[in-house]
Amino acid sequence: MWTLLADFADVRWIPVISDVEVEGEGPGMSRKIRGSAEADPTVETLLWIRPEQRQISYRIDGSPLPVNRFEAVVSVTESGVGGCRVAWTVDYEPSADDASARESIEAVYGMMADWLAAAVNPAT
Repeated sequence: MWTLLADFADVRWIPVISDVEVEGEGPGMSRKIRGSAEADPTVETLLWIRPEQRQISYRIDGSPLPVNRFEAVVSVTESGVGGCRVAWTVDYEPSADDASARESIEAVYGMMADWLAAAVNPAT
């Protein structure tokens, strides 16, 4: 799981993407993600990566979520025999109602957790 998330340029595990454009390498690099050819891209910028702690942080600009500012830290920790736990800690400023923003974020990241699980274990 960590190997998949640590490669910030590779988002093949997200099945709803039509196009990804990557610029740069390492912290400061960005990926422009489109869900459809005519959609404006969501721009995600890698802020930092800490392989020894299995953590990665990024900022989202042009987010489809109802937020003005969004930063996330993704952590991968061991869980049981051969398993792991992926957790996102997010810091955001809602663009309107905080409850709606929180609900949208939880829904999107719930889907992302399912996509990650399917990518590392296609049999489930």
